[in-house]
This record gives sequence, C-alpha cells and structure tokens, in this order.
Amino acid sequence: MEHGDTALVDGDGARVPNDWWSDVLRTVSDGDRRMIVEDAAGNRFVLLSEARYRALEAAERAQAPGRPRVTLTAREQEVLQMIADGCPGSVAAERLGLAPNTVAQHLASVRRKYGVRSSAAAAAVARQDGLIS
Repeated sequence: MEHGDTALVDGDGARVPNDWWSDVLRTVSDGDRRMIVEDAAGNRFVLLSEARYRALEAAERAQAPGRPRVTLTAREQEVLQMIADGCPGSVAAERLGLAPNTVAQHLASVRRKYGVRSSAAAAAVARQDGLIS
C-alpha cells in the first residue's frame, strides 16, 4: 500500500495493509521484527523497536576498542567453529568435504584477518566478537 509517496513493507518484503501506521507500530514493537519504509526516490529507512536498537548499540560497544571489526566468510566461521570445538583440521576437512589444504587456507585467512599466530587465538577473538560460539 502506498501512503503519499511512501510504500511500507515489512522485513520480509511484504507490503503493509491499509491501516499502515498501527500495523507498523505493532510489528516493530514485536521486538525482533523491523519495518522498512521506502520513499518514491528509492531511499530506504529501517524502523525497529528501541529495545532492539539498544541491543544493537550494546553489541557494537562490546567490540574491543581500537580493534577493527573482522568479517569472516561463512566457510571460515564453519571451519573455525569446528577447530574451536576441538576438531582436528583433517577431521574438519573430512566432515566438510574439503581438502585438508583448503581447511588450512581458511584458518590461515582467519589468523591473518585477526592478526594472530594461532587458530586457538583466532577462535578466542572470534568468540569475543560473537562470530562463533
């Protein structure tokens, strides 16, 4: 539905029904839900609950000061999680259907990104960053 020059869609891309404002508030107050408002120019704005916003701020503040945020690929996270869980690289390779050298390369990439010398140290920092459990 369009209201003036603004179309409202929920976080899954579904259009918001006619009574859009109360639907927006109800959806956003749900906590984990968000609403995306898009204007006629294609600019998008995300509406979310204050509790969710504060949680995002807290997560951002929890990042160690002075250390840049590291981004790991899904495969790097998967390999690192297995290593952190005590799985040897050769077993991780077998379980993931990868060559042992590929697992070693993923771990080398993670160590390089974090600037550490061991996979254990990389796992500890990734755990602090919330990238692995």
